[in-house]
Amino acid sequence: MAFRLFLILSLTLYVTGCGYGFRGSESALPPDVTKVYVSKAQNNTAQAGVDRLVTEALRDEFERYGTLTVVESRSEADAELRSKIVTIKRETRTVTSGTDTALQLATVMTVAADLRRTTGPLLWKNENMEVMKIFGAESGVVVTSSPEFASGNLGSSDLANLDSVEVTRGQEKQALEDLSEILAQRVYAAAVLPEF
Repeated sequence: MAFRLFLILSLTLYVTGCGYGFRGSESALPPDVTKVYVSKAQNNTAQAGVDRLVTEALRDEFERYGTLTVVESRSEADAELRSKIVTIKRETRTVTSGTDTALQLATVMTVAADLRRTTGPLLWKNENMEVMKIFGAESGVVVTSSPEFASGNLGSSDLANLDSVEVTRGQEKQALEDLSEILAQRVYAAAVLPEF
């Protein structure tokens, strides 16, 4: 019994001493930075509405863990998170050999972001965060069993009735939503989480 208690106590001290913690439960920020204002993303691209997607994804990610409180105005905050969508590029990834029809496309989003104290000093900055999402451009190459497709707006029965332009448009809309979430996760991890 004493050995078992010693083993449990040793294991507990080892795990807590190694810096293990739940994702988001700790912060690399100074202890007095507890409230953050997420300003609306600046959109330097022609893609309408992507600023709203990025802003919502960032707010959701920062609220998710409760390490920081997301506030509604800059005057309530200790720090402000600013972001700017610099570019959104579309690239052809795979084409058919006979007709040169695009089978897979990629959307690449580049974003600059920084976290500053509301009094001015910089806490974190990255001017070139790039995220990419590859998706099917033809109904025959869309993987309808993937989790990404299942969480999207189209059903597998809808694909047969859509032409390639409509498929691409629907897939790209979902790609922008996914990219916004991936970007938000990377910003949070880089700006808030301690390095182990």
